[in-house]
Amino acid sequence: MLDNSILEDLSIYSEEFTLGYGSTACLLVHGLGCGPIQMRELAEYLCKWGFTARGILLPGHCGEDIDSLELITGHDWREKVEYEYQQLKEVYENVVVIGFSLGALLTLQLAMKYPIEKIILMSTPVFIVHEYMPLNGLIDLFKIFVRRLKTIKKTCYMETDGYSGYLYQPVESYYSLQTISEINQMIETIKPRLKEVKSSALVIHSKKDLTAAPSSARYIVKHLSSAEKQLVWLDRSHHLMMYGNEKKVVFNAVKEFLK
Repeated sequence: MLDNSILEDLSIYSEEFTLGYGSTACLLVHGLGCGPIQMRELAEYLCKWGFTARGILLPGHCGEDIDSLELITGHDWREKVEYEYQQLKEVYENVVVIGFSLGALLTLQLAMKYPIEKIILMSTPVFIVHEYMPLNGLIDLFKIFVRRLKTIKKTCYMETDGYSGYLYQPVESYYSLQTISEINQMIETIKPRLKEVKSSALVIHSKKDLTAAPSSARYIVKHLSSAEKQLVWLDRSHHLMMYGNEKKVVFNAVKEFLK
């Protein structure tokens, strides 16, 4: 167990993991600018309730080269998630997918292609609070002058069986405009196709999310074709709901939905 300092070693952030021995496997997909460690506490919690948890690293993340993400496309992310899902399906009776932020968008895209029984979507940015990301129509103009936008780095406390300390969220000091453009394109592709998703869905969102507008959650629930749709609102959390005052609420909602 490490002390309660900032976790600086990027290898800690990027390490993929498979925990537990349950017959149901949970594929956990992290958000932009972090790595599998972002989902580790939730993974360990699920293991205690009899699930297997697989945390993966999306291409381009947690690299020492700040240009790593700039070289990656949405196709690369989708390909990674699909590969991991197929690998789990070969071994486990049932596979559910849990995505946070960018990971939630990728979860929706996967559910459009495969008949996943259950999906969980946390802080899904179908509508982005544009103080934090440029508008779609302005990206091409911005690219003429700058390649990157400086990120707002935060630290969030986490405690797992192996690590205790403060995570950087995000890890990267800058996002390339190309990366933001990729995400905006994903969103515009996903919105008209939400009706193709028939998986049972749990949507968790904070009313105080300053990155993914709360209207995202209402829009998703309204447009999914799922027979079972649940929406859980958080009152005191922000975008990084897995580390806030309502972390236990999030974890319990996930567990109850999967039971």
